[in-house]
Amino acid sequence: MTGPGEDSGRILVIDERKATGDSLGLILRNSGYNVSVVYSMDKALTETQTGGFDLVIADVKVPTLDSLEILRQIKQHDADIVIIMTTDYPTLETVIKAIRYNAYDYLIKPLDKTDEVLAVVGQGLRKRRSLLANRQADRSLSSGKVPSAQIHPT
Repeated sequence: MTGPGEDSGRILVIDERKATGDSLGLILRNSGYNVSVVYSMDKALTETQTGGFDLVIADVKVPTLDSLEILRQIKQHDADIVIIMTTDYPTLETVIKAIRYNAYDYLIKPLDKTDEVLAVVGQGLRKRRSLLANRQADRSLSSGKVPSAQIHPT
């Protein structure tokens, strides 16, 4: 398991059940992550638009809005945010929709395998950093600046 020193980032947990959301939030906080937990999609949308999160862990079934719709809306606001979907009842249709909306991974509840959860979160945060670094490199190249890490003296 990789420690959060290497993989630290801001994480938003969205779950309809307070006990589940709080438990997951506690696991992540105890592992050194900066975590916020919300229980409704309205609050999740507000948080993702103002909170600067790197990764979202969202339950597929949250009242007031389909999580797959929130996934789409979050990705519209931040295309590079990494989203991990969770569910008690996986279906092929839900998995296909999550993939179509570019979810990073899909975890099946109960989330009692802490090492598995932390491994997926760590991988997701590394993916986020990679996406942001690539976007920065693309901006630098399009502006005519070569990133200093790519300059090699001869």
